[in-house]
Amino acid sequence: MWLPVYSRAVTNSISIIICTRNRPEQIRECLEHLARSSLAAVCEILVLDQSAQPLELEGLPAAVRPLLRYHSRPGRGLAKARNQAIRLARGEILAFTDDDCVVSSSWADQIWRAFDANPHVDGVYGRVLAYDDGSAPVTYHRWATAFGEISYATRPGGVSCTALFDKPNAAAFRRPVMPIENLGAGNNMAFRRRVFERHGLFVEDLGAGGPLRSGEDCEFHYRLLRAGCTLLYDPSVLIYHNGWLGAERSAALHDDYTCGIIAVFVSYALRGDRLAREYLRFRFGTVRQEVIDSTTTPAARKPLSYYTNRARAFWQGFIGGVRLAVLDRRAIPRLVQHTR
Repeated sequence: MWLPVYSRAVTNSISIIICTRNRPEQIRECLEHLARSSLAAVCEILVLDQSAQPLELEGLPAAVRPLLRYHSRPGRGLAKARNQAIRLARGEILAFTDDDCVVSSSWADQIWRAFDANPHVDGVYGRVLAYDDGSAPVTYHRWATAFGEISYATRPGGVSCTALFDKPNAAAFRRPVMPIENLGAGNNMAFRRRVFERHGLFVEDLGAGGPLRSGEDCEFHYRLLRAGCTLLYDPSVLIYHNGWLGAERSAALHDDYTCGIIAVFVSYALRGDRLAREYLRFRFGTVRQEVIDSTTTPAARKPLSYYTNRARAFWQGFIGGVRLAVLDRRAIPRLVQHTR
């Protein structure tokens, strides 16, 4: 059982990594909230910007400027950007959040304390709530699956926010589980540097902006658990996701998630992973039931484009998973050199 025992003062050993692309307002807001948080544990804030136009750095909060290391690397792909940032990072703990996230006031301190209290822990995941600016009521929903629970939030008018993780109690994991139901989201995670040195980096075919659209974080979580790493969920490591989307964009994002997740677990299933096979049966079963409901219950019927987009996401994920299985370890970039 994990118990927080904070025996030492916080030291600046964390590299905060934020990747962004063509969202200058979001990255500025993210940095402004970081400036209002405790940064005692932070040695640098590393921004990897894939935008066509570099970010205008003037006017950034004074609290982040001494820590900021900004790198403009035009291109596309979240996994690729994260890998570039990992190679540049100086810290012994690498903490990841996204440009549309708002960190809590003690976010970095809580990450450091979780690692300090648990030397055996390789990675830490935190709680992710929907950002609430008070403009409209927020309702949380939970989807219970055979593998755990998935959270999302809605506002009136068909607006929703995904990539949430809301569980009240800490938990440690030492064997494979379905990451998105049990561990947390890729917008609030941190790892010891040694994890990347021993187990490689993110698969660059996966992730937003990549051919398979998402899933680089899920594949990494699962790879670590299969390798015997210990991963911790700690609800005190708290951020808020400001990713509110309308119905059309939310459906497209759901298809992106589907494509990447299917690719990840097809690749593992083809390599003999039993849990991955069970998860795929579950996912295809939910689609089958959705189709049945659409034919028997008129109220459940959706536009034809919904089903064609879903089918395309599953097919692309399946083909991508076959390719990843064939590539096997060759799909995993290595942390060859530590550039300080």
